[in-house]
Amino acid sequence: MGRHTSFNKDKALDNALALFWSRGFSASSLRQLEEATDLHPGSLYYHFKNKEGLYLQVLQYYIDHYLQLRIDKHLSSGPPLEGLRRFLTAGYRHSRDRQYQNCCFLACTSTELHLLPDQAAELVRQAVDRIQQALLAQILNSAEKNLIAPGLSSTDAARELTSFFLGLQLMARINPNQHQLDLLVKRSLGHILNPKT
Repeated sequence: MGRHTSFNKDKALDNALALFWSRGFSASSLRQLEEATDLHPGSLYYHFKNKEGLYLQVLQYYIDHYLQLRIDKHLSSGPPLEGLRRFLTAGYRHSRDRQYQNCCFLACTSTELHLLPDQAAELVRQAVDRIQQALLAQILNSAEKNLIAPGLSSTDAARELTSFFLGLQLMARINPNQHQLDLLVKRSLGHILNPKT
């Protein structure tokens, strides 16, 4: 009789996420993925089909657990401007051993879309739309306070904040200096939002 092994899918996805996030899709070997997920090759293929299938499930897991948690935490309650600042700055406040997380996994994934199945691009598009909708809701929740700069519509401001968010992720990966990134956030918010707020 074969031995019974327990499989915790969330734990396997979380561990694979850490590997993919730190090394990228192409640099993560199947051997490293087997070690990270604690699965033998046959089990890895049984549960995820292949490396691409595992990556797609990891990407969905990131969107549903990490990204949505960040949206819920910073863009669902409290003062709107403070929520926007915290949403933007929370992504690059990691310890030295986890600086790979300074760049949103969506931005990291975007750099390797040419290596991934078409579904990855669709998942990234949906997640970016989720970010933009959350930012728009935050802006609309404070419309009576004149949060956005004159001449910008709420939709334009949400689109600009989304673009800034994605660019900020890459900047945080290139130069993880929190003080410089904080200044960049402050200046950029001053251009997109009403400076009087």
